[in-house]
Amino acid sequence: MRVDISNRALIITISCLLFAIYIFTSTDFEYLGKISVILFVVSLVMFVATPLPAALVALLLLTLGVLIGLPKSLLFGSFEQDIIWLMIGAFIISGMLEKSGLMKRLSDWVLNQGHTRKMNRFIFIASQFISIVIPSTSSRAVMLLPLYEQLVKKLPQHKTYYSLLFPTLILMGSNLTLLGAGSHLIGMGLLEAQNKNTLSYFEFLLFGAPFGIVIGLISMFIIRLFTKVKHEQIEHEYIAQQHYSIIEKKALLIIIVTIVLWMTEWLHHMDIAVLTLFIALIIMLPLFNIMTFKEGLKYINWSLILFVAAASALGSLLVTYNVVDDLQQSLFKTLSSMKWMNEFYMMLTIITISVLSHLLITSHTTRAIVLIPGFLLLANLFQLNPTATVFLALIGMNYCLTFPVSSKSILVFYEADAGFTSRQLMSLSLILTPIYIAVMMIFYYCYWSPLGLTL
Repeated sequence: MRVDISNRALIITISCLLFAIYIFTSTDFEYLGKISVILFVVSLVMFVATPLPAALVALLLLTLGVLIGLPKSLLFGSFEQDIIWLMIGAFIISGMLEKSGLMKRLSDWVLNQGHTRKMNRFIFIASQFISIVIPSTSSRAVMLLPLYEQLVKKLPQHKTYYSLLFPTLILMGSNLTLLGAGSHLIGMGLLEAQNKNTLSYFEFLLFGAPFGIVIGLISMFIIRLFTKVKHEQIEHEYIAQQHYSIIEKKALLIIIVTIVLWMTEWLHHMDIAVLTLFIALIIMLPLFNIMTFKEGLKYINWSLILFVAAASALGSLLVTYNVVDDLQQSLFKTLSSMKWMNEFYMMLTIITISVLSHLLITSHTTRAIVLIPGFLLLANLFQLNPTATVFLALIGMNYCLTFPVSSKSILVFYEADAGFTSRQLMSLSLILTPIYIAVMMIFYYCYWSPLGLTL
């Protein structure tokens, strides 16, 4: 039997083998740490450079890791993460919106604007609003996915634009509020544990919302240039529905209750993942007559669920086996010897490290857990304002656009018949990363510092 291997595949294979040899012969990591680095880097290479399904790549490499020494719990325990069950519940709730007709009503209204410029304004406003009321980026992505699917059916020529725009706006919207990302709460919690000044919900809104809106608008403009789409008129046959049906009213009531419960997690202390799954299961009861259990399961993107589970496990390897810890200690040791560092260089260092941290640590929450203590140590070492240090780090960590695995919200659209490839996403990130850093620096001097949030 003859096996055809392309030159490109051969080059990728040889490069990965050479990298593995280098890691094993030239680094001081423990055995499992070396395996972790190799699997993580090879997975990123395969995501970008091969046409293989991302879920297949992640599961294949994770399973290989278990076979050569990683604990079996890493593979099977990856499905115990809160995010997995949160996304399953959110997909079912999203399916309710689609099946009830509410999403069709909304998408018809959007398309009836008659021009893509007006549509894009609405999408921007909607993404900002949903970023304020829904605390999970994954839930926000799943909620907006049906709208995206309806739009690209009508405007297939804009598919790449919208498949990049939706997750980007969702991620940039994380900057708006204290509840925009779980990492924000972790950062404030670590500040409080050290008896440092924390930011209240309204203080974070004051500092974060203007930046989130500005960087969202800039990202929208950059994506339009990147995808080379042009605004155009839309002809859409829209039949106005004056009255909501019974099933639409039920769905609307359920989604309102769900959003209220999401927003008030600080009050009722119910875990958001369990709460979302519970509401999803309630929806499928015959009592509500909205959808059956079998219908609800069909709305779940199982390929994405498998990808998220495996990719999250791969991303956690560098933390679990102290690779990131060793690199962080080496970095901060180097920084501590630079006594000439002034405010500008410290600000630039904090922003750059936090923005680029998603390349090594794919989990938003894990980035905060791993890096915030290091930044607090840096603040103490150089006598910086710890509140400003943590805020800058949190805003920087919200940038995670380089790879599909960098964010769950990107994965939602990447796996949903995406209009972009991993390579396109990386190319876009090469443009947006320096812009994001530059805008953070401008905001520091022109907005945050004058308001008192200074290093």
